[in-house]
Amino acid sequence: MTELPYYSARELAGKPGLPGTVSAVIRLAKREDWESRTRSGRGGGREYPLTALPTAAQTALLLHCTSVLPPGIGGPQPNDPKPPVRRASAAALWDYYGTKDNKAKEEAQRRFDLVLAAKKLERTGLSATEARKQVCAQTGTAYRTLLRYINACAGHHQGDWLAALIPGYAGCQVQAEITPAAWDFFKADYLRRDRPTASASYERLERAAEKHGWQLPSVNTLLRKLHKELPPSLITLLRDGEDAYKASRPAQERDRTVFHALEAVNGDGYQFSNYCEFENGEVCQPKTWYWQDLYSSKILAWRTDVSENKDSIRLATHDLISKWGIPLHFWLDNTRAAANKDMTGGVKNRYRFKIKDDEPMGMIPSLGAEVHWTTPGHGQAKPIERAFGIGGLGEYIDKHPAFSGRGTKARPIPVAEFEAVMTQEIAAFNARTGRRGKIAAGKSYDAVFNASYSASTIRKATPRQLALWLLAPAPVTCNRSDGAIKILGNRYWAEELAVYKGRKVVARFDPANLHAGIIVETLGGLEICQAECIAAVGFNDRDAARSTAKENGRIKKHLKKIKESELRISANEAAKYLPSEVPEETPPETRVVAPIFGRKKVVNGDDGSDDPYQFTATINKMTRQILEERRKNRL
Repeated sequence: MTELPYYSARELAGKPGLPGTVSAVIRLAKREDWESRTRSGRGGGREYPLTALPTAAQTALLLHCTSVLPPGIGGPQPNDPKPPVRRASAAALWDYYGTKDNKAKEEAQRRFDLVLAAKKLERTGLSATEARKQVCAQTGTAYRTLLRYINACAGHHQGDWLAALIPGYAGCQVQAEITPAAWDFFKADYLRRDRPTASASYERLERAAEKHGWQLPSVNTLLRKLHKELPPSLITLLRDGEDAYKASRPAQERDRTVFHALEAVNGDGYQFSNYCEFENGEVCQPKTWYWQDLYSSKILAWRTDVSENKDSIRLATHDLISKWGIPLHFWLDNTRAAANKDMTGGVKNRYRFKIKDDEPMGMIPSLGAEVHWTTPGHGQAKPIERAFGIGGLGEYIDKHPAFSGRGTKARPIPVAEFEAVMTQEIAAFNARTGRRGKIAAGKSYDAVFNASYSASTIRKATPRQLALWLLAPAPVTCNRSDGAIKILGNRYWAEELAVYKGRKVVARFDPANLHAGIIVETLGGLEICQAECIAAVGFNDRDAARSTAKENGRIKKHLKKIKESELRISANEAAKYLPSEVPEETPPETRVVAPIFGRKKVVNGDDGSDDPYQFTATINKMTRQILEERRKNRL
């Protein structure tokens, strides 16, 4: 945008609407407080912008602008002694003002008071020079310093003087030139996961610039340009990676006050650093699955095993439900162990394993609860992970004084002792006061949970449900001949399974006690029967043979009773109900006569032969030709 022209008092004298002398113009400008600035060039003095003049004078000057425009307007001229001063916009001034500290703003306010005092004195009738001298004498400010402050405000509205007087403002600076290809090269080299230093990237850039003739600024200029043009989050993402980018963003605050106690739980597994010896003699670092209440953060149930597996998760869930009740929401990782079919079978968005139509309903959906998947290692979505951090369960259990000097492969801790210590520490963890969470507010997790639990509606499980949830479900196919079910080398059978020969059913069994029998259900969850395990016996085991024969005799006797109650008449008696008369059968009339092929009747007119038929050589020849053509076509 072209800057408005400025005029001296000599140039304005005699113009329409203005006095005819220079001194009169100056007095009018002071009296009406025209906007002005110090005139550059020989002679000094003040000059006034076009917008400060009366309308008549503006009109006359615009009509004769070619003769009165000062040098520099419309483009620099060869004889211009100095290019016109460019004034920063009000927006740029205030943007810079916002970046300064309170000390700089206080200095700007002091300068503003000096300039305003000088302007007020001018309005009282003093000359500009006399007014400035008075202010300098009273405040101890140098005259040239005050003049510099006044010049900084020239051309700006009084409301923008404070921002114009802020220390350190350099106005519109000329930016160093850089070839676009060089700028692209620097960004590509510097913004990568290898995280090269700026000096190394700039050194490579200098070599490329020497080859291609690129123009380069300094490395600091490039870095300032980079941070000015690119968002800091993008630089972090490209150089430090996804995790660093997430850490640089503010974490989402999840309000857990929307729940009550036991309405929602979240679970996760934690591997301890100590080594334990299990009942089967295996020595390893135990892994425990925990269920935590989302509302109060209390640890509700846990199970320890050699690894994070579906049985430990299922048993921990059974402990949770049997002791406290049935939650409505479960938050857990979408890992292979947590998303196992025993727990989440039938959940369509599991994204683990293949979802089959005959898949039995998992434990959580059968509760009428909803499954929510979370990202592993994401504490905002799964607060249980915060209980494993510094000062959490790992700190108190792994470093318990009872385990001092033990917990290695050479000196493992018996798992029973480890679980006893863990039970004590979890109870202390729940009872610890001074919790700083929004819900706890200084109270313990136990106190928060108990207060909400006693005032909430909790859904309890029936003994039958608990028995079912202790058993692992597995889809199996009944034997086609006898309906028996085979699981892990064991056979199970009940009379009710005869109806389901060759059909798929769901068998629920205890993996720790495969000889205890199973519960058989339909794919829809309806119970069919309880099937007993049919154990294999020795070939010469007479007692087992007699027991089997006795059981078969009992079954036959039972079936005989069913026969007597259901079959009330014999087959001979049923035959009497058949009709004895047999209706006479008349053959239907035939309308199609079978033709005779291969012979032709010939009338003998000469010798009167008794044989009326003979084979026709012509027909046989034609037939052979047709068959030969078909054979050639097939070939």
